[in-house]
Amino acid sequence: MGPAPRASARRRIGSTLLAAALLVGLGAIAAYSFGAVDLAPVFGGRIPRVAYDAYLSAERNAPTITESCSVDWAVVAGIAQVESRHGRIDEDHRLDADGTVEPPIRGRQLDGTGGTQTIVDTDDGELDGDPAWDRAMGPLQFIPTTWRELGRDGNDDGTADPDNLYDAALTAVAHLCLREPGDYSARAELRRALIAYNASGRYADDVLRWIERYRSEPLDEILEASPEA
Repeated sequence: MGPAPRASARRRIGSTLLAAALLVGLGAIAAYSFGAVDLAPVFGGRIPRVAYDAYLSAERNAPTITESCSVDWAVVAGIAQVESRHGRIDEDHRLDADGTVEPPIRGRQLDGTGGTQTIVDTDDGELDGDPAWDRAMGPLQFIPTTWRELGRDGNDDGTADPDNLYDAALTAVAHLCLREPGDYSARAELRRALIAYNASGRYADDVLRWIERYRSEPLDEILEASPEA
């Protein structure tokens, strides 16, 4: 488990709420219903350069989770595309140069309405900013209990911050390898791990389609152009 989020991260939790319902998985909550109809708009699935670096970092650091943990960057990218379009769920959200999403993404209250589970507050609002009900947090959409269990410091700044893509990406790797370990080069095993991440076969299939795209297409067709290009 990573260290507790820094005070500045807590102060930033006063945040934008997603307008659409969020589905509750086994530990992670996907912003899946927000983008299930059309995952491509806004940025067309292209990956910001800093997000790509965060996914590569998570791939490199996978063995720090367990010795046998191996997750290629495209798996994390596929999850992040479906969860939040790499942190830019809409045009009001941006991804800073350090991988932090501004303003923070927070899901709706998990109060049992709109297709959500009922999860009464577990963190006194410390992580998700809501003292009444839990909410999904950040670009990879973790609920507070999962973040407390699995949260990782992916950028070595001494903080595990669910709103930072480096930290969230490595935490997603931890979720895969610890909740449903397997050989993720095998589609069936990867699909099982994705369903463990979010209990929906349709979700898993959508993520798999993005993973296959990111694995197969040239990088210059996947990554956003650099500012100087």
